[in-house]
Amino acid sequence: MALGSRVSRVYLFALGTAFLLGAPYFAAGGGYGSVADFKAWAYVLLTGLFLAVSLPDLPGVRGFFRSPERCLALGYLAFCLLSALCSPWKREAFLGGSRREGFLHIALYVSAFLLLSCREFPKKGLLCAFAASMLLQDLLCLLQLGGWNALGLYPAGLGWADAGVRYPGAYLGTLGNAGQTGAVLAAGAALGALSILEHGGRRFLLLPMVALNAFLLAEMDVAGPLLALLGVLLLALIPYGKTPGGLCRWGCLAALTLALGCWRILGPGPALGLTVLAGACLLGEKRIPGTGDCRRFSLLLLGLCCLLILGLALSYKGWYAPLREAGALLRGEVSDGMGSGRVYIWRQVLKALPERFWLGSGPDTLAFRGLAPYRAFDPALGRETVLEIDAAHCEYLQTLVCCGPGAAACHLGLGVCAALGFFRKKGTARLCAGAAFCYALQALFGISMCASAPLFWVLLALSVRNTKKGGAGIRETDASQ
Repeated sequence: MALGSRVSRVYLFALGTAFLLGAPYFAAGGGYGSVADFKAWAYVLLTGLFLAVSLPDLPGVRGFFRSPERCLALGYLAFCLLSALCSPWKREAFLGGSRREGFLHIALYVSAFLLLSCREFPKKGLLCAFAASMLLQDLLCLLQLGGWNALGLYPAGLGWADAGVRYPGAYLGTLGNAGQTGAVLAAGAALGALSILEHGGRRFLLLPMVALNAFLLAEMDVAGPLLALLGVLLLALIPYGKTPGGLCRWGCLAALTLALGCWRILGPGPALGLTVLAGACLLGEKRIPGTGDCRRFSLLLLGLCCLLILGLALSYKGWYAPLREAGALLRGEVSDGMGSGRVYIWRQVLKALPERFWLGSGPDTLAFRGLAPYRAFDPALGRETVLEIDAAHCEYLQTLVCCGPGAAACHLGLGVCAALGFFRKKGTARLCAGAAFCYALQALFGISMCASAPLFWVLLALSVRNTKKGGAGIRETDASQ
């Protein structure tokens, strides 16, 4: 157990630093494909080495199957294996297709999750190292937003501002795809924010990471990850809004995240006002008594916020498409172009579902299903844009069509377990489950790839590992400090 725990901690440290920041900086061609290939094989090598060193020191299995997360993960793995074995495109199903996520990668996700969920870790440094890496990632993204073509992600002479206009796609950071970067930024911000709510005190040093991540999500204009982050922070009122001090701390984080994440919608004035309010909450938190029960007030505040959001969505007619489209959906108005063509993509994927319903066509084989591409005329460019469908732009729908309903049920169940853990668990387990829940929420509109998916499995493993003393033969420790 001692060797396995040390190796597991080194593995987590490497994932949160070297893997997160690593990219083919000196690749001759550069570009998104180069980054995606690098991440896929780097994950295989890193996790393969971790498993090879850890397996000889397997932990005890007492209480192993009492965890629903472990049972669902094993079910997910089994259904994906059956799907890959029955796939007409076995090479892509096992090694990965256009999204570099075949059964090989899924098996590594699950294997690493199972081992990490049974390990014990020392109380040092993992969250601090991850936060420092996130700040470096934020700095690189800011430079790219400012016009620097780092990693050769953009065609020669072009930059981030030309995304979707002078070249297809949107790329940012060391993860390549802007959606992948947004997923990691949202989950990282949720982890930092929940850590502040859980511990307070010196954890306010995580505020710069939370603030920069929220600001970048707004600048990148990736609605799914930003909405997931705001949703988790709103729901955090339930477990963390029980005392006046906790409410004040929550107000600080909510105001700051809303100001920076939605400043383009709110405008500079209101955003600045919310930032000042966040500072006042931060200064006032220590002056507010920590005793007293505010649960009823927190629930009322949560209900009021939900009503305000609903009213805003229904009445909004402005330029911000996600909010405008949310209102249209609430009114029952659905069109193919919603969500940057996601509604059209979902309809096409569902049409292909009956063809190979029970086991799908194999992991990462959607590109071979012959789906009609999404076409839209862009008046600004004066031409039609064509998007080939090789991903469902919803991780659970992708699992359903590629691996069948059994795998999809297990996949969705893991997200539900993360949500339940956020409300039911305590301490480090709660904040890790909350960050995993944030990732699971954005996965409703995202794409699963090796660049971002490992973060979900690691967070879920840490939330399982910290459930109860004595579970699976381990002792509860705090790996986030």
